[in-house]
Amino acid sequence: MPAASAQRVENKAPEAPAPSRRTVANLSGMEKAAILVMYLQHDTARAMLRRLADEDVKKLGMAIAGIADIADDVIEAVVGDFIVSLQAVSLVPCTGRTYAQSVLPDLVDESRRHVVAGAIRRRVGSDFAEFIKSRTPQAVAAVLCDEHPQVQAVALLRMGPENASRVLLSLEPERQFDLTVRMAKSERVSGELADDVEDTIRGALQDQDDPLPIGGPQSTARILGRLPREKNQMVISRLRNEGSELGERLQRLMVVFEDLGTLEDRAIQALLRVVERPDLVLALKGASPELRGRFLKNLSKRAATDMIDEMEVLGTPRKAQLRQAQENITAAAQRLHDDGVIVLAIGGEEEA
Repeated sequence: MPAASAQRVENKAPEAPAPSRRTVANLSGMEKAAILVMYLQHDTARAMLRRLADEDVKKLGMAIAGIADIADDVIEAVVGDFIVSLQAVSLVPCTGRTYAQSVLPDLVDESRRHVVAGAIRRRVGSDFAEFIKSRTPQAVAAVLCDEHPQVQAVALLRMGPENASRVLLSLEPERQFDLTVRMAKSERVSGELADDVEDTIRGALQDQDDPLPIGGPQSTARILGRLPREKNQMVISRLRNEGSELGERLQRLMVVFEDLGTLEDRAIQALLRVVERPDLVLALKGASPELRGRFLKNLSKRAATDMIDEMEVLGTPRKAQLRQAQENITAAAQRLHDDGVIVLAIGGEEEA
């Protein structure tokens, strides 16, 4: 074998293990539910989803999005397990409360169904108190403040003593006094009004659900990193001059560890000469196979073998340790960049 070819073989990064075949045993409960919903006819799936809470539907949707390459025999096993479980459940009679709330309304005439269901739900107990319990008192108080004081009083009375006391403590003393008087004077309220109050508060709180992560400092740093260097450094310098720690954090986040894969071999070799070995072992342990291979091929054959052995012995490091090691190496790369030793992908094209 030619020397160049032998060198390429020696420097080849270890291949990632082939993904294991998905089986029923290694599927989570939510993944099984996702497979079942995808297998069912749309009308049946739609009827089932209507009975789930919004949060459960969101979780199920995320699980469905992650389903890929499931073998037919696994799908059949999931459906089979569901049928067995369904048969077992069908042999257990439902409680009187469940029957009254879920079954009885369907047995009466459609013209009376709404009245019967509402009356049963209000007196047997709705899930409003449990819904409020899952929210912070401050969030509930903020929503209440947008409503009429009498609506606030009814909502507090309907959410249960524990919830109401926590929410009341989040309000100003004057409002606490006013609502206490209103609650004490509210002995009865129409069922429709109680339903409207619950629906209004529930809807306002649900509008606050499902916040989308937009990145914050991480995304901001990546945006700055694509500006011309003189522009992003102008922003960073101003933050530093104002004594803000945000400047240092943004500077640190403008390049992440995976970005080091864009470095030339000479730059990686320069970086390897200044980083601490324990940091390197930890950082490469959590790196992608491609980036790990880039670093290992810039070590001698013996050093690369020793590094691989150390990573295998290391086991699974804590995420905090791994992140700190990668940040240490990235910081070293930024120092070399500032000194002109290497060139990092910080900053877009300079303006003409």
